[in-house]
Amino acid sequence: MEADRGVTSSAPAVPGSEIAAAADGGSAARSWLRLGRDGRLTAYASCADGLVRWTESAPGSDIWQGPELFPVEGWAGRFTLAQDSNGFVWFAGTRHREGAPGGRELIVATQYQTGRPLGDWRAVGNPFPERKREQGHAAERGQTRGQDQDQAQGQEQAGAESGAPLPPPGDPIVLPDGTGALHILSTRFGVGARGRTRRADGAWANWADYQGKWVRGAVVPLVTAQGRAEFLVTFRGGASYWGQDMPGSDFRWLGRMKADAVEGTYSAYETGPGTGTYFWRHPADGGVIAYRPQAPAGVSPALMPLGGAGGVGPVDVARTRIDGYDCTVLLQRGAEGYPEIAAYPTEGEQYGTWWAPVGDRCAGLPAISPDARGAVTIAMIDMDGGLLIARQDRTDPGLAFGPWCRVG
Repeated sequence: MEADRGVTSSAPAVPGSEIAAAADGGSAARSWLRLGRDGRLTAYASCADGLVRWTESAPGSDIWQGPELFPVEGWAGRFTLAQDSNGFVWFAGTRHREGAPGGRELIVATQYQTGRPLGDWRAVGNPFPERKREQGHAAERGQTRGQDQDQAQGQEQAGAESGAPLPPPGDPIVLPDGTGALHILSTRFGVGARGRTRRADGAWANWADYQGKWVRGAVVPLVTAQGRAEFLVTFRGGASYWGQDMPGSDFRWLGRMKADAVEGTYSAYETGPGTGTYFWRHPADGGVIAYRPQAPAGVSPALMPLGGAGGVGPVDVARTRIDGYDCTVLLQRGAEGYPEIAAYPTEGEQYGTWWAPVGDRCAGLPAISPDARGAVTIAMIDMDGGLLIARQDRTDPGLAFGPWCRVG
């Protein structure tokens, strides 16, 4: 594993136009607003040169530090992030490097404490180094367990086997489980999903194959409060479901679901002890769909509509108490580019939702997180590349917010 030196120090100034352009170009990570163990929120974005960060100066403060730039040589522009039980924030991205297989390699970095510099970006390799060899292996795996969806993709199969170049890999996903292990997952259409695990002792395993030859987009990760990790490998018309039996165990195939979804609109959140709910958009109208693979005994999983028609991209999700009730809060970028919010009793999708606009036009996806006091905080990047936040006003009934404040 190779470490980059001298690329993690921050620079003080980042042009807002670059941040806005990257966010509106689809480079904004999902769930890019995070609460640290010290009670401070941090917001993350991307620009042409690397990772950008804003940090609360104190818990609940409207004075933030940033934007700070953490440059990365060869930065491909997109990243994903996850937070483990210790509060560490893990990042995964892709960089271009001469001599790497296909000229690309996956990289990971860690922020161990709020406001502190990132650790070194480390290369973890490329799970899809050679197109011809991968096509041959994929064909041999075509009828393996969990891939009966491949039979429905005849036209796509013909295209992939005609010798046409494969599309580039999907965004790498970083997934920490409760044992201290870190899983890096990536996908490539025509090949499948692959992952590599760094154990708690720091040793890296080889790449593992999670099938899904006709996978579309990145895998959809979730880790429960107990530290058990799971993910979906999505394809046109559904997804394969993989998960651990317990934190630290190998991933195993848990089944398959059939559902139409807009590519790139999946997100996930733990809505009950050890139970995750997955969200995506239906292609008919862009409305949000919720689905729980682990339905109660004797109950078949169902697709549950939640409104939000016309919205774009994945929703961001949080849980909070509203008028004494445990509620799930959804935040989306609406059809006109404005943040829109909805809430409903957790796992009570049958009660329906009502979506309301909560701000001006934003660049990229808005984000949501509870703050140090448990108040829901929403964040957006405006069209000038500035960071704006609004906090829940808990003195009002229902889900009400105070005014937007530009903090960076």
